[in-house]
Amino acid sequence: MKRLVFAGIIASVGLMAASSIAGIDGSKHDLTEPTNAIRADDQNLNNEICVFCHTPHGSNTDFVGAPLWNKAIDTSVTYQVYGGGQTTAGTQVDQPGDVSRACLSCHDGVNAINSIINLPNSGGWSSSGNFVAFILDGETVSTGNPATMPTGRITNIGTDLRNDHPVGVVYRGDETNPPASLLPTDTALPAGFVIAGDRDGNSGATIGDLLRAGKVECVSCHDPHLGDNPTFLRLPNNNSDLCTTCHAK
Repeated sequence: MKRLVFAGIIASVGLMAASSIAGIDGSKHDLTEPTNAIRADDQNLNNEICVFCHTPHGSNTDFVGAPLWNKAIDTSVTYQVYGGGQTTAGTQVDQPGDVSRACLSCHDGVNAINSIINLPNSGGWSSSGNFVAFILDGETVSTGNPATMPTGRITNIGTDLRNDHPVGVVYRGDETNPPASLLPTDTALPAGFVIAGDRDGNSGATIGDLLRAGKVECVSCHDPHLGDNPTFLRLPNNNSDLCTTCHAK
């Protein structure tokens, strides 16, 4: 196997190690994959996958959005949120939660993709992050310089989230007359939906398990380890199956 992976790390935080690794290997989130347009420099850290997000030691304890986080990210970034802060039903849209900021730490075009707190081997720890050499669409960003998601592509979501599905928004499916035809949180997820763990206390996999602190976040629809599905969706959106998981349309 050409890559050294931190299977023990993933297992220890309950992330279904074997399937997660298999899903990342060779996907767009495999920043060691030599065929990817966005990746680590060919001579730099080209035998590890997990290191770009997770570390077994010396993680970013100031960031609680993801386990053993190995990136120094700017959590002070303010985003323009969906609807200018309110949905058409009047629901307040807050700043993205920490779990969404984990995604945005690569996809907002501000935070550096190549920031790694704890480099492999010894002597490479820095609380402010090490900027490793990176390749962006054929252009090399040298060691010590931040590499951000290239502009002009959908993977650069930016700090203006007004044209994206709202995150940081309370899910109101349990109301008597829920907005946006939202289904109750105890609604069972359809077959094929990939999710781990029971977050809402209801038996079986339900909509409530997709929420974080009662809110919709990036991970409600996406799993960063699920490279087998397009855009890392938890469920392929054939016939809008993912959308109708929550919206009774």
